[in-house]
Amino acid sequence: MEHNSRGNMWRWRKTAGLLAAIFGLLLWVTGCPAAYALSDEAGIKVYCNADYRGSTAYIDTGSGVALVPLALIEGIPGLRFDIKDNQAWFAINGRQLKTTVGSNTYTLNGKSYRWRCGLQYWEYGIAVPARDLFEALGCGVRWDGENRAVYIDVPVESAPMPQRVAKAALPLRMAFIHDERLWLLDMNRAEAEPQLVPGENVDQIIGWSEDGQWLAYLRRTSDDEFSDDTRLWVVRADGEQSLCLDDQPVVRGTLAWSPAENAIAYQTMMLGKNASDQSLKLAVLENGKWVSNKLVDCRGTIAGLSWFPGGCSIAVTWRRGDDGKEGPVIDRIDLGGKCTRLFTLPSNGAESDESGLYPCEIRGLKLSPDGRYAAYFLALNSESLNADGMTLQVVDLQNPQKLFTIGDALGYPEWLTWSPDSRKLACIVGCDRIASTNKRLKVVDIVNSRFQEQDLGEADMVDSRPFWGINGQYLFYARGRESGTWLAEGRHQEVRVPGQQVWCRKWTEEYPVTVPENTQADYPLSLSPDGKFLVFERLDWFDQGSLYLLDLGTNQEVKVLDNLQVDPGFYGNYYPDSVSIKWVLR
Repeated sequence: MEHNSRGNMWRWRKTAGLLAAIFGLLLWVTGCPAAYALSDEAGIKVYCNADYRGSTAYIDTGSGVALVPLALIEGIPGLRFDIKDNQAWFAINGRQLKTTVGSNTYTLNGKSYRWRCGLQYWEYGIAVPARDLFEALGCGVRWDGENRAVYIDVPVESAPMPQRVAKAALPLRMAFIHDERLWLLDMNRAEAEPQLVPGENVDQIIGWSEDGQWLAYLRRTSDDEFSDDTRLWVVRADGEQSLCLDDQPVVRGTLAWSPAENAIAYQTMMLGKNASDQSLKLAVLENGKWVSNKLVDCRGTIAGLSWFPGGCSIAVTWRRGDDGKEGPVIDRIDLGGKCTRLFTLPSNGAESDESGLYPCEIRGLKLSPDGRYAAYFLALNSESLNADGMTLQVVDLQNPQKLFTIGDALGYPEWLTWSPDSRKLACIVGCDRIASTNKRLKVVDIVNSRFQEQDLGEADMVDSRPFWGINGQYLFYARGRESGTWLAEGRHQEVRVPGQQVWCRKWTEEYPVTVPENTQADYPLSLSPDGKFLVFERLDWFDQGSLYLLDLGTNQEVKVLDNLQVDPGFYGNYYPDSVSIKWVLR
C-alpha cells in the first residue's frame, strides 16, 4: 500500500513535470498561463515597452487566452485604432487589421485569419487578445508566469515628421511643436524647410512679437509634462539665436507680448517653501540684448493679464484677499510699477452663499482694443465647478457700475474676441467641460454704452474659436454637429467634432468656407491682416492633421504642412495652440 502510494506519487510528479512542460508550451502559444485558464482570477499586469499600464487583464476561461482591456493599450506609440458599431480597426507599422467584436475571424492586410479568441466585451468595456493581436501587428508579446504579467514590445518608430507641401512662397511664417520640440518654417521663402530650434521639453508657444522678429515659448526643466517648473524662452525668427529670459519658473497664462515693442510681461514664482514669493516682470529688448526687470511684487498669483493699447500699461487681476474683506479686482500697472485700482467686484457679487462658495478671482481678462471694456470669467473657490463653467461678464472700466453678465461659459480667453472698433464682443457660452457639446456663439453689441446680446448658435450644433475679420465686418468661427461619440470606448482617437467646418458671418448672412470629409474637423487659426487669407487646421485624428491656407477670394485651398501634431487639450478644447502664425505682407 505504501509502495503503491509512493508509486502513484512518483507517477504524479512525473506527469506534473510533463504537464508543466506542456503548459509552458501553451503559455508561449496562448500568451497566458494554462494554470489560470479555468480560473476567474484577474489582476494580470500589463506592460508596454516596460511601461506599466495596469493590472486588469484577465484570462478567457474558454480559450485560455490573455485578454487586455482596451483602456490599457490607449496611447501605445504608433498604434491607431477605432471601434464603432462593433467594427474594429487597428493599424501600426504599416499593418492594418480589421475584425468584429465577438467574431473569431479577422483580416490582416486583406487576408483572412482565425482568432483563438477574438475581441470580447467584459465587465468594463472591450478587451483584446494580447498575443494574437499584437503579434499579428508585428509586435512582440512575452508572458512572465512568476509575476503574472504580459509584456508587449512595440517597435518604436518616430512619428512622421511634418512636411512642407506647398513649395511656392506664401505670406507667412509659422512655429509649431512636434514631439515637444520647437520648429520654425518661413513659408515666405520658396522651398524653405522646417528648421529645428535646439532644446527639448517645449511646453507651449506664447506667440510672435509685434514686429515678427522674435517668438516666445515655454520649456519645462524636466520630462514631467505636469511640471510647473517652466522657463520663458525666445528665439529669433531666423532660428539663429534662442535665449532663456529668466531663471525662475513662470506662471502659465500670465505671459503677453507688448503691442508696441519687443517686450513680454509675465509673472514668476518660487517653487517649494517660497512658493508665495512672486513677481510681475517685464523682459525688454534693449540695444540688441534682452533685459528682465521686476515691475511689482505680487500679493498672489495673477489670474489675468492684458496690455492696454499703446503698450504703456498692463491690466492685471488678483485673487480675492484671504481675509475675505475685498473681492476680486482689476488693477492697472504702468511700466514704472505704479498701480491704480480700476475695478472691484461689487460686494453683492462676491459674497459667500450657504454652500460656502464665492467668487474668488477674475480670470481670462480680455481688454477691448480701445482699453475701455474688459471681458472676463468669474471663478469660484471650487476648481471642479470652474472646470464645468464660470460666469462670463463685461465691465465698462470708465464706468465700473455698468456690469453686464452674458451667461455661463468655459474659461478660455481664446473664446473671447473683440471687434477692431471695440463695440462688439464675440464669445462662446455654454456649460459642462466637454468642448464638443452645448457651446454656442454669442455677440454682445455695445450701443450708446449699453450692452445688447445676440445668440447666434443653432440647435444641435456646437461653436468654437471665434475671431473678427477686417474692420469687424466678418466673423469667423468653427461650427459642427454636437458630438460626444469620441468619449465612447474605442473611439477616443476620433476627431472631436466630425465634419466641423469654418464658418463666416457677414451682417446677418452666414456660410461655411471649408468643406472637410465627414471624419475630419477644421479649426480656424489665423486671418491675414488684409482679410484675404485664412489659415486653418484640418484634423484626420484627434491629435494629427494638416495645415491649410484658404484664399477667401477664390475659395482655393492650399495644403501647407502635412503630419502636423496637435494637442486636444482639456476635454477637446485644443488649447494652447500647437501652431503660431505670423503674417508677412508686403
